[in-house]
Amino acid sequence: MTHRFRFHVPEEDTWHWFELTDTGRVVRQISFRGPAGVPVVAAEAEELALTRQACGDWGVQLYEVVYGVPAREPVVEPADARTVDRRAFDVAWGRARAYRQCEVRHDSGPLPVGTRLTGTFTVSPWGHGMTGVFVDVGLPAPGFVDALILLQAGCQWPAEGTPAEFEVVDLRVGRSHPQIRLRPTAVPPPAEPWPRPGPR
Repeated sequence: MTHRFRFHVPEEDTWHWFELTDTGRVVRQISFRGPAGVPVVAAEAEELALTRQACGDWGVQLYEVVYGVPAREPVVEPADARTVDRRAFDVAWGRARAYRQCEVRHDSGPLPVGTRLTGTFTVSPWGHGMTGVFVDVGLPAPGFVDALILLQAGCQWPAEGTPAEFEVVDLRVGRSHPQIRLRPTAVPPPAEPWPRPGPR
């Protein structure tokens, strides 16, 4: 069984929403700050644990950049907390997650958006021209270049082992391994081979 509630912290001007197990363990946390109710936390405990398992403390830092820093357990329900039903919690959760994933520029933490990296293209599990291609950037999480970036550039699909320079454009963290979304800082003109060095 799970229990959901929310409460206001006036000194922070923040509403905290919690979903707890019957043993008091946090399952999900949402926090909205200020009059506009800006989502500052949308964290899931199991997801965070999987990220830690996959990437250690570096992955936890990445997770907290994307989804905010959750409260440390144990969480005690205040006497003035208001009970929240499952549907209301799920609606608030969806709103907060979408905001943290899509509306927040992830420009802090161990890998801010805009960071320049070098790496090598690896095997695309979907084949040439489809979905995208992974990049080894020497970090605990893989890089990924969306196929659309390469197709719009009209360049040749990069072969495995091709070196290039990249810019971090987004971070994706979820139940699977975290992913660093990249774009090459330069691509070769149509019909010309990789590699082409990025601007210095």
